[in-house]
Amino acid sequence: MSIGRWFLRLRVLLFRVLMGFGMKIHHKGEPKAPQPVFRVVIPSRLATRTGRIELVFYVPVGYFQVPIDHRYPVVVNFHGGGFALGTATDDAKWASMVVKNVDAVFVSVEYRLAPEFPFSTAGEDGCDAIIFLAAHAEELRLDSNRIGICGFSAGGNLAMTIPLMLHNLKNNTGKRHLKCSVQQSDSTTNTSKLVLSPAKSVYKSDDFKMTDLEISQTFPVFTIKCLVSFYPPLDFRQPRAEKRLTNRKPEKNLPAFLTNLFDASYLYPRDKVDDNDPYLSPVAAPNELLNAAYPDDIILYTCEYDMLNAEGVAFGNRLTSEIGKNVTGGVIKDVAHAFDKMPKPSQENLKATENCYKKACEELTKVFAVKTALNEQKRESDEQMNGVTDDNDLNSVSVSSLKQ
Repeated sequence: MSIGRWFLRLRVLLFRVLMGFGMKIHHKGEPKAPQPVFRVVIPSRLATRTGRIELVFYVPVGYFQVPIDHRYPVVVNFHGGGFALGTATDDAKWASMVVKNVDAVFVSVEYRLAPEFPFSTAGEDGCDAIIFLAAHAEELRLDSNRIGICGFSAGGNLAMTIPLMLHNLKNNTGKRHLKCSVQQSDSTTNTSKLVLSPAKSVYKSDDFKMTDLEISQTFPVFTIKCLVSFYPPLDFRQPRAEKRLTNRKPEKNLPAFLTNLFDASYLYPRDKVDDNDPYLSPVAAPNELLNAAYPDDIILYTCEYDMLNAEGVAFGNRLTSEIGKNVTGGVIKDVAHAFDKMPKPSQENLKATENCYKKACEELTKVFAVKTALNEQKRESDEQMNGVTDDNDLNSVSVSSLKQ
């Protein structure tokens, strides 16, 4: 690593420490963030530089006691931080909402960060995570045909780019291919199905039964039912300076020194990163690829006072009008980027966060079709008392806001 990259790394490490302190304060605020239930460490298969990826699990009450044939839908999450900062536990409050309201398993991916691991390692690690979860769905009590992918900011970008990479992997049309794991070999073949225990907090890939993924590098069968993306960067073809001008309150943009740090870390070496690569800028993908790789249901939220708002609105409109996807979500009024991750948020931000998360959970529940009889009875009772309301009407959050 050159002297310049070492200096860049030192600066990033400083910001990681600062963000860590901020997230500790954020987690202690009401509602308090839950702790992960267990973690699974898996090997990377796609990235040029091999390594390990940690999957952080949040699970519903009763997860360890359900009947052997019960399968939970799973939401696979990617945290924000400009691809250089953050950890898999940053979105713990969102995880808590999903687990409680959707009755789904929530898995947050500790993908490797830049500048140590620049583009496109984060996306490759994300694909590895989903492929592993699908291959070992039975042991993990997951329904591999009910997978949701979500993310915030940089993680929101991954939620939109990883399906493109997975589609190409499945059809063997991309440059990436599954590789054999160095952690497992014929001499260490495990034929016993893992039994999860609440007493164990960390599992390794070797603890799991060998599947076709490990034996013959076979791509597993699974279905992505929904994408959830919160205030994502979607178009790296447009300079940051131009994006800043699209914000009616430019003082609320992320500072330039921070976004410059993100881009210098992730887009490296700069002369070899193609801004038109769909794995970086999903808006650059042709309609045919977006239609084939994306599920029918997409939840996309942008922030009114964010330089990324315009590109998010434009992409949402394109997915709806040109491709025919069912895009819900919308522009969250009167908030800036990462409004839901502030160490000490205002009451307005807390309300916006609660409304946004609640609505996203309602959409996920519809997509996964996991309504209980009790929930259905409650919904019918509420409708009788209050009258049926438009699903897209959520205080300051409206799908119609995606239309300019």
